[in-house]
Amino acid sequence: MTTAETVFEILTQEGGYRSLGKPIKIGSQSFDFTYVLVAGVRANDLVIVIELTGASDDAQVTRSVLAFTRALDVLGSRRSVTAVLTSGQADTDLVNSISRVCRVLPVGAPSGPMAEELVRDWLAVLLPLKSPPPVEHLADWKACLEKQLEDTNDENIVGRFIRLAEEGKESVEAALALEISTFADQALEDGAAQS
Repeated sequence: MTTAETVFEILTQEGGYRSLGKPIKIGSQSFDFTYVLVAGVRANDLVIVIELTGASDDAQVTRSVLAFTRALDVLGSRRSVTAVLTSGQADTDLVNSISRVCRVLPVGAPSGPMAEELVRDWLAVLLPLKSPPPVEHLADWKACLEKQLEDTNDENIVGRFIRLAEEGKESVEAALALEISTFADQALEDGAAQS
């Protein structure tokens, strides 16, 4: 899967964007970008995905983006435009020239096991925020912790640390440090006695 396809998949599946047909026609002009996506009901974004290749001419890409945003302005569009540059290395002059008329996300071509996460991080400004867990999950931390520790052999220590947790992080850290120190001292004494 190319980086442009990954961008398309993330924006359509996670961001609620929908693809516009190719080539896109604005007024009497046609524009042929790799993908053109429009945001759903709640957002006003228009995303153009441009796959840079060795054959890509920076001047042509710049002219296309400038003409595209100008055509939108002439029609009175209120959509903000984001250009996502994928695959090739985006030239600084290219990024600077088109950043005057739209937001630019030079994603490049991440590779490796974390490639999709890196692309998702670049696209975070275009994706909806993830909601934190509901408060009721946070409020019942004690029951969740007790369930996770139900197979623990020493219930007294578990109960002690749960009580300390109610007092705060510092109480748990101090008690845990003391517990570790006690075990370490005992191990050292046992080792010295065996010598």
